[in-house]
Amino acid sequence: MKALILVLILLMTFMLTGCGLIYTRVTMPLSTELNKTDLGHKQGESSMYSLLWLVAWGDSGAASAAKNGGITVLTHMDRGYEMVLFGIYTRTTTIVYGD
Repeated sequence: MKALILVLILLMTFMLTGCGLIYTRVTMPLSTELNKTDLGHKQGESSMYSLLWLVAWGDSGAASAAKNGGITVLTHMDRGYEMVLFGIYTRTTTIVYGD
């Protein structure tokens, strides 16, 4: 009986929308004035990673993203998050736009 209840609870958990148990990937803007945004002609990205909540590496800063895209004037930034299995693996990405 306890096993059946556990299975039902697990099934209900997996059916919840947006719970992010297995895989989550979202991108959001880092500006509130989106109606005035000119993205520019170039795009650059930089990422940092985390594994098992113990080890993290990388550089997700705006300066690193601008350097990767050859951008000298930033006009807009986005932030992206990707998470697998409750955050066992995560990637945080900064996306910059400009010229």
